[in-house]
Amino acid sequence: MPSPDAPGRTAMQEAAQLGLFDWTEPAPTPVCAAPGKTAVAPPNRPRTPPRASAPDAPPVQHYDDGVHRFDWTLHRAARRTLALRVDDRGVSLLAPRLASGASIAQFLQQHAAWAQRKLHQREQRLQTLQDARIDWADGGRIPYLGQHLTLRLRGATQLHWDEARAELHLPLPPDSDAQQVRDSVAAWLQRQALGLFTARVGHFATQLGVRVTAVKLSAATTRWGSAKSDGSIRLHWRLLHFSPQLVDYVVAHEVAHLREMNHSPRFWAHVGQLYPEYRKARQHLRQSTLPPWD
Repeated sequence: MPSPDAPGRTAMQEAAQLGLFDWTEPAPTPVCAAPGKTAVAPPNRPRTPPRASAPDAPPVQHYDDGVHRFDWTLHRAARRTLALRVDDRGVSLLAPRLASGASIAQFLQQHAAWAQRKLHQREQRLQTLQDARIDWADGGRIPYLGQHLTLRLRGATQLHWDEARAELHLPLPPDSDAQQVRDSVAAWLQRQALGLFTARVGHFATQLGVRVTAVKLSAATTRWGSAKSDGSIRLHWRLLHFSPQLVDYVVAHEVAHLREMNHSPRFWAHVGQLYPEYRKARQHLRQSTLPPWD
């Protein structure tokens, strides 16, 4: 799924479906000889377990120039340029089969600061994900519309949202397992999401003068929202973890697609009409962390 800044699709693709943007991390973050031209991964994808080392895996080497220190591995392949890659397995240097040791050492030295910075960023992102994890038990807290709700498992006879105390009382015993708690919370969030999304879609559709045929929930792995030319809109129910302002931005974005099935300047003008602060909201959403749902 292209980013919001990407050019419009073909007419057939636009008629089928338009989505907001991709939040998944692309395959390992590389850098080539030109520093700074790197792919920046979103901060909310769970860490992939390291792959088991092959019997002939290259040996791990240690880089230390007195300022930058990290482990790295050398991978020779049928390629023409040197490149660095930073992923969950650490720092990998990709080199042509005939590249000299001197050229490899020089390249590594030139990009050592970049490699260490990327390693630090990944550690920060993993820590952010760890901090965002939800404890699916009594006293656990879930982000809800920019605030937090405390989970209460104290034998309630029915689910009750105490808005004043910011508590969600679940009809579950205190010793319920995490899966039961998670499923109960998900069902409640989805009900809340459908009500809120339907209201906000109606609000923006009236402003823009477009017809909405259906508002549905999505659990897509790569989209916050999508719109079809038949007037239907889908929105990811876990948007409820974010503030009402970010929810409104996503809703406005999808409603605008009912007027323009592309990402042209006219489309963004419609988004701006519905949500003037869309640039700030878009950036904020990209930087937001979606709590791991496990």
